[in-house]
Amino acid sequence: MRTSTISTYALNLALRSSTSQLQGKMPQLQEEVVTGKLSDSGLVLGAESRKLQSFKSDIDHAQSLIDTNSQIQTRLTMTQDSMDYLNELSSGLINAVGIVMGEKTQYSTAQQTAASTVAELTSVLNTQVNGIFIFGGQNTDQQPIADYETGGGKAAFDAAFLAYFGFAKDDPLASGITAAQIEDFMNNDVMDLYMGTGWAANVSSASDEPLQSRINAGVSADTSVSANEDGFRRMMMASVVAAELFDSNLNAESLLSVSDFVISNMGNANGAITDIQGKVGLVESRIERANETLGSQKSLLESFASELEAVDPYEVSIELNSLMTQLEASYQITARIQRMSLMDYL
Repeated sequence: MRTSTISTYALNLALRSSTSQLQGKMPQLQEEVVTGKLSDSGLVLGAESRKLQSFKSDIDHAQSLIDTNSQIQTRLTMTQDSMDYLNELSSGLINAVGIVMGEKTQYSTAQQTAASTVAELTSVLNTQVNGIFIFGGQNTDQQPIADYETGGGKAAFDAAFLAYFGFAKDDPLASGITAAQIEDFMNNDVMDLYMGTGWAANVSSASDEPLQSRINAGVSADTSVSANEDGFRRMMMASVVAAELFDSNLNAESLLSVSDFVISNMGNANGAITDIQGKVGLVESRIERANETLGSQKSLLESFASELEAVDPYEVSIELNSLMTQLEASYQITARIQRMSLMDYL
């Protein structure tokens, strides 16, 4: 038989150690009661924790695609609104030109409308959303359209006119230009400035290729529109022709030819822009369907993850209450031991 000493100090240390363990477990149980999830899933699930992390990674990936698609939808909505406005501008210029046709003294009104259309078209094609030029194609960080007056467009037009006729458009000699001559100039020289190589040289810094974005796993789509689309180029050309040649010394017959050119090309531009809107609408529909699929996948993955890391709230509450009862008892016993003294027995 072995004897050992027992002291209040030893008892106090033992209770303190027990109380410390109980206190350490308290935050874990409190967290599980509040969240309904395991506080340390790796410890409890073991090898199954890899499956949980895989679910969470897939959930984050789905949410990332949904967030990206939301930004794309914002850009495409702005793109659609911008093209709606451009169609209004083109219709306005067509009406302005149609009203003054044949009235040489009234062309100044249409000229002002055309000059305004050039400025408005430039501004719209330079629209930014969240720091991205939505009509820049893949050149999202570069302003796609140069200012007409200072960026080279006007200088190129004036140079082309001078090279073709040998004098400026406001020269008195311009009154002798025939309708056939001005038509040839517009259909060849001006056409090359805007529908040919002159567009990239003097007007546009946009890329022909639109921006591509991943909208779902393994699925990409064209999610921008380039300012180099024929509809925008033709609209700019018609607007510039009206702004420049309605402010010239051309005779009435030549101005009628200019009017026909402007109305014809502006109408074609209007139709081309409407076609672009239809294509953008299809992409918007694809993104909506992708988001629906991603939302369903995310919801399913969340349910799988929840099943793995969920706790029984009633069981955890009972365990927490039991732990609190043990702690309270431990506190009371510790307090009594600390009050014990040999002086009480001497």
